[in-house]
Amino acid sequence: MASNVFLLFTMMSIIWLSALWFDINRQPRLGHHWYVYKLVMLTNLNFVLCVFYSVMILLGYKSEKLQKISDFMHFTSIFPVGMITCGLFWGLYAINPALVMPDWIAKLIPSWLNHITHTYPIIFIILDSYFHKRTPPKTIASLIFSAALVFVYFMIICYVRFFDGYWLYPILSLFAFEHFVISYIIGFLGFFMLIKAAVRLNKLFHQKDDIGSKLPSNMNKKKKF
Repeated sequence: MASNVFLLFTMMSIIWLSALWFDINRQPRLGHHWYVYKLVMLTNLNFVLCVFYSVMILLGYKSEKLQKISDFMHFTSIFPVGMITCGLFWGLYAINPALVMPDWIAKLIPSWLNHITHTYPIIFIILDSYFHKRTPPKTIASLIFSAALVFVYFMIICYVRFFDGYWLYPILSLFAFEHFVISYIIGFLGFFMLIKAAVRLNKLFHQKDDIGSKLPSNMNKKKKF
């Protein structure tokens, strides 16, 4: 079973790496030459984060330290950022595709790459939680990371606005200062709740393992025939 899981996540990592290679080498970069500038968009930030994490999963099979890093990443960034990215994209797309992907952008992005960045993360995250029992962070760490990561992304949005002269998301042009404060609070609470949802889901997938670990040692031992 372990070898099959390793093979599965090796294949999933290859998909991530191949898609990133295509995006870096074949896709246009609007306004800036450096690829790193594309990371100001939540989609691309989540994309690169998932690629890195997929490699960390494979390395974690041989390193307990890297496995602990993967555990922490799963709860504090991979799950919440992935769910927000995919949920917002498809939610807005259902309302009006132009809200997230105007026709001129849709012509530049192959449909398969769009699904890699906005559908594949959900599949990847769920399978990761299902096959890997992970150690969740403490509540205080979850709160700190929620506040910090949402704040950092708000700073990225403001940086682009004041140094490049435009809002990453056009709706922000309608916001007053108090709207940004409210948005930050909602973003922080939403991010924290997604971390707790990730913890709950992983425990749900592995509750049989938890029950087995609480049994007396002689009951945990398999009978030998």
